Amino acid sequence: MAAAALFAGAAASSTVMLVSGWRYAPVRSFEVTVELSDSATEEHKAAVRSELDDVPGEIVFESRAEALARFRREWKDDPERVAGVQVESMSESFRLTSEGREFDCAPIPRIRELPGVERLWVVMQPTASRPGAEIGC
Repeated sequence: MAAAALFAGAAASSTVMLVSGWRYAPVRSFEVTVELSDSATEEHKAAVRSELDDVPGEIVFESRAEALARFRREWKDDPERVAGVQVESMSESFRLTSEGREFDCAPIPRIRELPGVERLWVVMQPTASRPGAEIGC
């Protein structure tokens, strides 16, 4: 009897949540990329890193050489695109990977305005059943 009541209660509450518009939000992976300008100093980089520390996730600094290696890996099947690209044409950057049901954009405008930041974007990574997308923070 208790099991039947428990089942009925679970079914009723699930129905109410679905009818009211609630949908399960899966945990997603988000990647924040902060591309630095050529004129970014060590102080600028430290300030960006400090602000990124306020965003939950793993932070990785990518040098120009590392960016070129990643570019070559990603475009290995397109030799024309890779040909002639030199390390000087790449930018240093910070990449932050965060996971959650949603992404908190609150610190992003502050980081975007820091000296030495050329460009900043946030991408919700694709999953097996859902496409990825750039988030407008």
